[in-house]
Amino acid sequence: MTRATDVSINTPMKLGLGMRITLGMVTGFYMATGIAAMAVSGYFLQTKGTSRQTIIVTDNVLRSLMAAGVYLVLNNIVGIVAILSPLKRKRWIVAYIWLVVIAMLVETGVGIWMWVRTLDINDLYGHNWRSLWNDDIKGIFQDSGSCCGYLGPTDSPVAGFGSCGSIDAYGCMVAVQTYARDYLAYIYTCLFSFVFIDVCALLSGMVLLVMRNDEERWRWSRANAILKSYQKIESKSMLNSDMQEFHFASSSISTSEK
Repeated sequence: MTRATDVSINTPMKLGLGMRITLGMVTGFYMATGIAAMAVSGYFLQTKGTSRQTIIVTDNVLRSLMAAGVYLVLNNIVGIVAILSPLKRKRWIVAYIWLVVIAMLVETGVGIWMWVRTLDINDLYGHNWRSLWNDDIKGIFQDSGSCCGYLGPTDSPVAGFGSCGSIDAYGCMVAVQTYARDYLAYIYTCLFSFVFIDVCALLSGMVLLVMRNDEERWRWSRANAILKSYQKIESKSMLNSDMQEFHFASSSISTSEK
């Protein structure tokens, strides 16, 4: 009985080729999103103050992106551990699914927050130009856009650029807003691509959990069937033994009477 149960329940679960390929691809993409998030945040943290991207990706955004990257990598490790032995690690699969759900909700929330934050883009970047951005960032916009100041040469310009040589020079508001909209489009595309990968990871985790539960149910059913067959065999052997003893006793009684 014990041997039959062990063979049925503890044997490693074999996944089909298609499922292995799907899990491998999803796991690879999911790990890539975490590594990409950490790499991008690390790069921008090193180049902050000298790149126009800092008008979009602030220090808080970069730190959050770094934390998200670490979270995704750790979550992916949980998923890999679960995939290696699904039958024995059901809790790991469930934890992986919930961690993916949390990541998906956070990434969606960040996208919505960034969209709401840039609804009034004129006032937002006007304030940042006058109060937050350093001269290097403003100088890059003035040089690339051949403009001066935000609204004009009298609105927080950076001296030393040929574009500020005339009092009639136009401001950099259009250049800033155009760059911000174009760059935000890339950010939204990457962010919701991450969400799409999260959805794929969630679905693959749920499918793996269903397959694991079905496999466990089938193996227990098989073990119970084997156990019942052994019990029937044992009961038949005991019945035959009892019948033989009865016949032997009957024959002995008949012999003694004679």
